[in-house]
Amino acid sequence: MKIRLPLVFLIVLSFLPSCSSENETPKIEPPPPPAVSVPFPEAMYVQNGCASCHGMGGNGRGTRTQLLSNSRIPNFQDKSTYLYGSSKEAIAKSIKNGIPGTYMKAYSHMRKTEIEAVAEYIQKMQK
Repeated sequence: MKIRLPLVFLIVLSFLPSCSSENETPKIEPPPPPAVSVPFPEAMYVQNGCASCHGMGGNGRGTRTQLLSNSRIPNFQDKSTYLYGSSKEAIAKSIKNGIPGTYMKAYSHMRKTEIEAVAEYIQKMQK
């Protein structure tokens, strides 16, 4: 049986990638970042886009504020800027039904517990 040289060469080449130098240090992957836990009310505030208009601190200066420059965006830290009241119930009602004539749309798709959590979070921003 005659073995051809190119076939032997291919067989030898197939084993070369698995060979490594003894001096090479194995590459160690960095560990994954630690998990971050966000309280439910804050998570609902961010996930539903509240922060984009009202800001993370509720000061009325979110990332979309410039787009809405001709409208009045409530500063949650100042109770006098609320159109329908600053109680948890009034805030929840504004979230659920929206505020006609403003950019505040109705969030009727949210569950009652989610709306109440956002209202609670907003109320904690009041000073």
